[in-house]
Amino acid sequence: MYPVSFIMRSDQNAAAQRLGVPLAVIKAVTAVEARGSGFIKNTDMPCILFEGHWFHKFTRGAYDNHYPHLSYAKWTKQHYKGGRGEYDRLLEAITVSDDPDPALRSTSWGLFQIMGFNHEMAGHATVREFVNAMAESEGNQLKAFVSFVEAEPELAESLRSQQWSDFASRYNGPGYKKNQYDTKLAAEFSRARIKLDEEASGDRLAFERGDTATLQSALNVALDAGLTVDGWFGDKTRQALISFQEREGLQETGRIDSETCARLGIDVSSYSLEA
Repeated sequence: MYPVSFIMRSDQNAAAQRLGVPLAVIKAVTAVEARGSGFIKNTDMPCILFEGHWFHKFTRGAYDNHYPHLSYAKWTKQHYKGGRGEYDRLLEAITVSDDPDPALRSTSWGLFQIMGFNHEMAGHATVREFVNAMAESEGNQLKAFVSFVEAEPELAESLRSQQWSDFASRYNGPGYKKNQYDTKLAAEFSRARIKLDEEASGDRLAFERGDTATLQSALNVALDAGLTVDGWFGDKTRQALISFQEREGLQETGRIDSETCARLGIDVSSYSLEA
Protein backbone atom coordinates (compact mmCIF):
# COMPACT_ATOMS: atom_id res chain seq x y z
CA MET A 1 0.00 0.00 0.00
CA TYR A 2 1.28 3.46 -0.90
CA PRO A 3 1.35 6.14 1.84
CA VAL A 4 -1.85 8.15 1.69
CA SER A 5 -1.46 11.93 1.52
CA PHE A 6 -4.24 13.52 3.54
CA ILE A 7 -5.43 17.10 3.29
CA MET A 8 -3.18 19.76 4.82
CA ARG A 9 -3.82 23.33 5.88
CA SER A 10 -1.61 24.53 3.03
CA ASP A 11 -4.01 22.80 0.61
CA GLN A 12 -6.96 24.61 2.16
CA ASN A 13 -5.17 27.96 2.12
CA ALA A 14 -4.36 27.54 -1.57
CA ALA A 15 -8.00 26.68 -2.30
CA ALA A 16 -9.23 29.72 -0.38
CA GLN A 17 -6.83 32.00 -2.22
CA ARG A 18 -7.80 30.60 -5.63
CA LEU A 19 -11.51 31.12 -5.00
CA GLY A 20 -11.10 34.41 -3.16
CA VAL A 21 -12.94 33.22 -0.06
CA PRO A 22 -12.10 33.05 3.66
CA LEU A 23 -10.48 29.85 4.84
CA ALA A 24 -13.59 29.15 6.92
CA VAL A 25 -15.59 28.79 3.70
CA ILE A 26 -13.31 26.01 2.47
CA LYS A 27 -13.48 24.26 5.82
CA ALA A 28 -17.28 24.55 5.90
CA VAL A 29 -17.75 23.16 2.40
CA THR A 30 -15.31 20.33 3.10
CA ALA A 31 -17.13 19.47 6.33
CA VAL A 32 -20.54 19.31 4.65
CA GLU A 33 -19.88 18.18 1.10
CA ALA A 34 -16.91 15.86 1.59
CA ARG A 35 -17.10 12.29 2.86
CA GLY A 36 -14.79 12.86 5.83
CA SER A 37 -11.95 11.04 4.11
CA GLY A 38 -11.02 10.87 0.46
CA PHE A 39 -9.69 7.33 0.86
CA ILE A 40 -11.24 4.09 2.06
CA LYS A 41 -10.08 3.35 5.60
CA ASN A 42 -6.77 1.50 5.84
CA THR A 43 -6.26 1.56 2.08
CA ASP A 44 -4.69 3.77 -0.56
CA MET A 45 -7.90 3.56 -2.61
CA PRO A 46 -9.89 6.77 -3.21
CA CYS A 47 -13.51 6.64 -2.11
CA ILE A 48 -15.68 5.97 -5.16
CA LEU A 49 -19.25 5.26 -6.16
CA PHE A 50 -19.98 3.50 -9.45
CA GLU A 51 -23.17 4.74 -11.13
CA GLY A 52 -24.71 2.17 -13.43
CA HIS A 53 -27.15 4.58 -15.07
CA TRP A 54 -24.22 6.61 -16.36
CA PHE A 55 -22.47 3.45 -17.55
CA HIS A 56 -25.69 2.63 -19.43
CA LYS A 57 -25.64 6.06 -21.05
CA PHE A 58 -21.96 6.00 -22.04
CA THR A 59 -22.22 2.48 -23.49
CA ARG A 60 -25.66 3.03 -25.04
CA GLY A 61 -27.17 0.21 -23.05
CA ALA A 62 -24.94 -2.41 -24.64
CA TYR A 63 -24.54 -4.29 -21.35
CA ASP A 64 -28.03 -3.93 -19.89
CA ASN A 65 -29.16 -7.47 -20.65
CA HIS A 66 -26.10 -9.45 -19.58
CA TYR A 67 -24.95 -7.17 -16.75
CA PRO A 68 -28.11 -5.60 -15.27
CA HIS A 69 -26.30 -4.97 -11.97
CA LEU A 70 -23.80 -2.75 -13.80
CA SER A 71 -25.84 -1.07 -16.52
CA TYR A 72 -29.42 0.21 -16.16
CA ALA A 73 -31.40 3.09 -17.60
CA LYS A 74 -32.60 4.75 -14.39
CA TRP A 75 -30.70 5.62 -11.21
CA THR A 76 -31.10 3.24 -8.31
CA LYS A 77 -29.10 2.58 -5.16
CA GLN A 78 -30.08 -1.07 -5.26
CA HIS A 79 -26.69 -2.20 -6.58
CA TYR A 80 -24.43 -0.07 -4.39
CA LYS A 81 -21.94 -2.09 -2.34
CA GLY A 82 -19.98 0.74 -0.70
CA GLY A 83 -16.30 0.85 0.21
CA ARG A 84 -14.11 -1.71 -1.53
CA GLY A 85 -17.23 -3.27 -3.01
CA GLU A 86 -17.54 -0.32 -5.38
CA TYR A 87 -14.16 -1.26 -6.83
CA ASP A 88 -15.51 -4.74 -7.56
CA ARG A 89 -18.28 -3.11 -9.60
CA LEU A 90 -15.91 -0.69 -11.30
CA LEU A 91 -13.39 -3.38 -12.24
CA GLU A 92 -16.12 -5.64 -13.57
CA ALA A 93 -17.44 -2.80 -15.72
CA ILE A 94 -13.93 -2.15 -17.04
CA THR A 95 -13.51 -5.85 -17.79
CA VAL A 96 -16.74 -6.28 -19.75
CA SER A 97 -16.05 -3.27 -22.00
CA ASP A 98 -13.05 -2.94 -24.26
CA ASP A 99 -12.42 0.65 -23.16
CA PRO A 100 -12.03 1.51 -19.43
CA ASP A 101 -13.05 5.14 -19.94
CA PRO A 102 -16.86 4.66 -19.81
CA ALA A 103 -16.56 2.94 -16.43
CA LEU A 104 -14.15 5.56 -15.09
CA ARG A 105 -16.42 8.35 -16.31
CA SER A 106 -19.39 6.66 -14.61
CA THR A 107 -17.73 6.77 -11.20
CA SER A 108 -17.55 9.57 -8.62
CA TRP A 109 -14.19 10.09 -6.93
CA GLY A 110 -12.63 11.35 -3.71
CA LEU A 111 -13.65 13.76 -1.00
CA PHE A 112 -16.13 15.66 -3.12
CA GLN A 113 -17.34 12.69 -5.21
CA ILE A 114 -16.75 14.45 -8.52
CA MET A 115 -17.97 12.37 -11.43
CA GLY A 116 -15.34 11.12 -13.85
CA PHE A 117 -17.20 12.65 -16.78
CA ASN A 118 -16.56 16.06 -15.19
CA HIS A 119 -12.79 15.60 -15.48
CA GLU A 120 -12.33 18.67 -17.69
CA MET A 121 -14.25 20.92 -15.30
CA ALA A 122 -12.10 19.44 -12.53
CA GLY A 123 -8.95 20.55 -14.34
CA HIS A 124 -7.86 17.36 -16.14
CA ALA A 125 -7.70 16.75 -19.87
CA THR A 126 -8.61 13.06 -19.67
CA VAL A 127 -10.53 10.91 -17.23
CA ARG A 128 -7.48 8.70 -16.67
CA GLU A 129 -5.38 11.72 -15.72
CA PHE A 130 -8.17 12.78 -13.36
CA VAL A 131 -8.36 9.33 -11.73
CA ASN A 132 -4.60 9.20 -11.23
CA ALA A 133 -4.68 12.61 -9.53
CA MET A 134 -7.54 11.55 -7.25
CA ALA A 135 -5.48 8.52 -6.21
CA GLU A 136 -2.44 10.64 -5.29
CA SER A 137 -3.77 12.84 -2.49
CA GLU A 138 -6.69 14.55 -0.82
CA GLY A 139 -4.97 17.79 -1.78
CA ASN A 140 -5.51 16.90 -5.44
CA GLN A 141 -9.12 16.07 -4.67
CA LEU A 142 -9.58 19.54 -3.18
CA LYS A 143 -7.88 21.12 -6.21
CA ALA A 144 -10.32 19.27 -8.46
CA PHE A 145 -13.23 20.67 -6.46
CA VAL A 146 -11.83 24.20 -6.75
CA SER A 147 -11.44 23.81 -10.52
CA PHE A 148 -14.99 22.48 -10.73
CA VAL A 149 -16.30 25.53 -8.86
CA GLU A 150 -14.19 27.91 -10.96
CA ALA A 151 -15.72 26.41 -14.10
CA GLU A 152 -19.14 27.60 -12.89
CA PRO A 153 -18.83 31.37 -12.20
CA GLU A 154 -22.21 31.57 -10.47
CA LEU A 155 -21.28 28.67 -8.20
CA ALA A 156 -18.03 30.41 -7.30
CA GLU A 157 -19.80 33.70 -6.64
CA SER A 158 -22.26 32.03 -4.30
CA LEU A 159 -19.30 30.90 -2.18
CA ARG A 160 -17.67 34.33 -2.25
CA SER A 161 -20.90 35.96 -1.08
CA GLN A 162 -21.63 33.12 1.36
CA GLN A 163 -25.05 32.57 -0.13
CA TRP A 164 -25.38 29.07 1.24
CA SER A 165 -28.81 28.26 -0.17
CA ASP A 166 -27.74 29.36 -3.66
CA PHE A 167 -24.54 27.30 -3.47
CA ALA A 168 -26.37 24.24 -2.13
CA SER A 169 -29.02 24.52 -4.83
CA ARG A 170 -26.41 24.68 -7.58
CA TYR A 171 -24.06 22.05 -6.16
CA ASN A 172 -26.49 19.59 -4.55
CA GLY A 173 -29.52 20.14 -6.73
CA PRO A 174 -33.14 20.97 -5.87
CA GLY A 175 -33.26 18.41 -3.06
CA TYR A 176 -30.79 20.40 -0.94
CA LYS A 177 -33.51 21.67 1.40
CA LYS A 178 -34.53 18.15 2.35
CA ASN A 179 -30.99 17.45 3.53
CA GLN A 180 -30.59 20.97 4.97
CA TYR A 181 -27.30 21.49 3.15
CA ASP A 182 -27.63 25.28 3.36
CA THR A 183 -28.25 25.20 7.12
CA LYS A 184 -25.35 22.80 7.64
CA LEU A 185 -23.01 24.98 5.58
CA ALA A 186 -23.90 28.08 7.58
CA ALA A 187 -23.39 26.22 10.87
CA GLU A 188 -20.04 24.77 9.80
CA PHE A 189 -18.88 28.19 8.60
CA SER A 190 -19.64 29.70 12.01
CA ARG A 191 -17.94 26.78 13.75
CA ALA A 192 -14.85 27.11 11.57
CA ARG A 193 -14.60 30.86 12.23
CA ILE A 194 -14.69 30.27 15.99
CA LYS A 195 -12.01 27.57 15.86
CA LEU A 196 -9.79 29.65 13.60
CA ASP A 197 -10.13 32.66 15.88
CA GLU A 198 -9.09 30.49 18.83
CA GLU A 199 -6.20 29.16 16.80
CA ALA A 200 -4.96 32.68 16.09
CA SER A 201 -3.88 32.96 19.74
CA GLY A 202 -1.28 30.25 19.10
CA ASP A 203 -2.20 28.32 22.25
CA ARG A 204 -3.67 25.44 20.26
CA LEU A 205 -3.40 24.60 16.59
CA ALA A 206 -6.23 22.58 15.08
CA PHE A 207 -4.13 20.46 12.75
CA GLU A 208 -5.64 19.01 9.62
CA ARG A 209 -5.23 15.29 9.15
CA GLY A 210 -2.26 15.62 6.79
CA ASP A 211 -0.45 17.90 9.21
CA THR A 212 -1.21 15.50 12.08
CA ALA A 213 0.46 12.76 10.03
CA THR A 214 3.51 15.03 9.74
CA LEU A 215 3.44 15.50 13.52
CA GLN A 216 3.29 11.74 14.07
CA SER A 217 6.26 11.19 11.79
CA ALA A 218 8.24 13.87 13.62
CA LEU A 219 7.43 12.32 17.02
CA ASN A 220 8.51 8.91 15.71
CA VAL A 221 11.86 10.39 14.73
CA ALA A 222 12.28 12.38 17.94
CA LEU A 223 11.16 9.69 20.39
CA ASP A 224 11.04 6.45 18.45
CA ALA A 225 7.40 6.59 19.49
CA GLY A 226 6.17 3.88 17.17
CA LEU A 227 3.05 5.81 16.21
CA THR A 228 0.93 4.73 13.28
CA VAL A 229 1.09 7.62 10.82
CA ASP A 230 -2.62 7.81 10.08
CA GLY A 231 -3.35 11.47 10.72
CA TRP A 232 -5.64 10.82 13.69
CA PHE A 233 -4.79 12.60 16.93
CA GLY A 234 -5.64 9.90 19.47
CA ASP A 235 -4.45 8.98 22.94
CA LYS A 236 -1.13 7.48 21.78
CA THR A 237 -0.25 10.59 19.77
CA ARG A 238 -1.23 12.83 22.68
CA GLN A 239 0.91 10.84 25.12
CA ALA A 240 3.86 10.97 22.73
CA LEU A 241 3.41 14.73 22.43
CA ILE A 242 3.37 15.08 26.23
CA SER A 243 6.55 13.00 26.48
CA PHE A 244 8.24 15.23 23.94
CA GLN A 245 7.11 18.38 25.74
CA GLU A 246 8.44 16.97 28.99
CA ARG A 247 11.79 16.15 27.42
CA GLU A 248 12.06 19.64 25.97
CA GLY A 249 11.10 21.39 29.20
CA LEU A 250 7.86 22.71 27.71
CA GLN A 251 4.48 22.92 29.39
CA GLU A 252 3.08 19.40 29.25
CA THR A 253 -0.31 20.19 27.75
CA GLY A 254 -0.62 17.45 25.16
CA ARG A 255 -1.84 20.16 22.79
CA ILE A 256 -0.34 21.08 19.45
CA ASP A 257 1.15 24.56 19.76
CA SER A 258 3.64 26.71 17.89
CA GLU A 259 6.55 26.22 20.32
CA THR A 260 6.23 22.44 20.38
CA CYS A 261 6.08 22.36 16.58
CA ALA A 262 9.14 24.59 16.35
CA ARG A 263 11.09 22.14 18.53
CA LEU A 264 9.96 19.30 16.27
CA GLY A 265 10.98 21.21 13.16
CA ILE A 266 7.43 21.43 11.82
CA ASP A 267 6.57 24.50 9.75
CA VAL A 268 3.25 25.93 10.92
CA SER A 269 3.28 29.11 8.82
CA SER A 270 0.19 27.89 6.98
CA TYR A 271 -1.71 28.25 10.25
CA SER A 272 -1.16 31.99 10.47
CA LEU A 273 -3.53 33.16 7.74
CA GLU A 274 -6.84 34.89 8.37
CA ALA A 275 -9.98 32.85 8.90
